[in-house]
Amino acid sequence: MGTVGIARADQSHFAKGIAEAIEKAGGIPGISDQICIKINLCDSRTPETGAVTDPEFLAAFLMYLNENFKLENVYVAESDATVARADLLMKWLGFDEILRKFNATWVNLSKAPTRPVDIQGRHFKEVQVPELLLDSYLISMAKLKTHILTTISCALKNVYGCLPRPRKIVFHPFIDDVIVDANLAMRAKFSIVDGVVAHVGTQGPAYGIPVRGNLVVAGSDPVSVDATCSRLLGFAPFFVGHVRKAHYSGVGKMQTHVAGPSPRELRLNAEFSLFDKFAFSIAQRIRKAKSPGRTTSL
Repeated sequence: MGTVGIARADQSHFAKGIAEAIEKAGGIPGISDQICIKINLCDSRTPETGAVTDPEFLAAFLMYLNENFKLENVYVAESDATVARADLLMKWLGFDEILRKFNATWVNLSKAPTRPVDIQGRHFKEVQVPELLLDSYLISMAKLKTHILTTISCALKNVYGCLPRPRKIVFHPFIDDVIVDANLAMRAKFSIVDGVVAHVGTQGPAYGIPVRGNLVVAGSDPVSVDATCSRLLGFAPFFVGHVRKAHYSGVGKMQTHVAGPSPRELRLNAEFSLFDKFAFSIAQRIRKAKSPGRTTSL
């Protein structure tokens, strides 16, 4: 059972909410002097949409790290996606200024050297993993979002974004299994989810509805973190495919001990309509019908 910390926060108090959520989660265990923070830049969207990592949220987290740990190397990373080029989005959103301020290094995972990792996973037997992630303490900095194909897009889905292949759309027919395999190959040692501005509806993860969640979720078990995020977004974790499969594949546990306000108390005021539920159901049925089966390597 993973301990998950939840704290209230808003855009004027990122630092306080981050520190409180981490403390409630029991701290960041076993952190090394070289870390890599995987942010979320899924599309050309601005932070107020709730679709991408807020540069100021990253800045507050980097400040927390500087105040509490002696780190030699800090990397901030993202990979290219089907409709997004990480290097361009990073500069457009102003992350380069944050990185300079905190002496952190930017890495595009799609351009980084990789090594094969044998996982014997649900879809892949082997995954090409950026070498940086094999040598660093990986922290998943995710957004609290819905996703038309995966229901939610939080800590586990954010690590899927570490896969270096830009056209990840080819994995959509079997995305739940590939999310699990990505986490088997490069499981984050700590996850922090920005729900200050969350993102809901069937147009997620890029064009959904921004909702003021005013909260931060943190923990060292990414499955427990995502089980909690599922409840915050109004879903039962067992029925979120990649969360359930990650649990049964040994990535983590769906059972959680929540330190802080209960997810039921904080559940976002963003009830899904019957159409929303129907759309989620149809999208997942289409995805399963198109699945071509198991592949040996990435």
